[in-house]
Amino acid sequence: MQFLAIFSYAPEDRDQVIERGIKSVEKSVGVEIKGEWFDISGHRVFRLFEADDEIHLASSIFNWTDLGVAEIIPVIDTEKALKFLKRATKKA
Repeated sequence: MQFLAIFSYAPEDRDQVIERGIKSVEKSVGVEIKGEWFDISGHRVFRLFEADDEIHLASSIFNWTDLGVAEIIPVIDTEKALKFLKRATKKA
């Protein structure tokens, strides 16, 4: 399943976040990173990834929870969602 993680951190932790990001080209088992973006104005990092299950999801963000808060949002491709919604509304 795909997830969008929005990781927010305090301005005073910026250098630690950058340092850890450089050092950790982490390859978590059961998690595939699809893309990552750094918000240069708002102390946030956005990451799109696929996780096999909730255990792999939790383990992939655990090492960052001392520096900030991660909001995890399950997402689906729009085309796939629209097909599902079209079928679901026909049944209603």
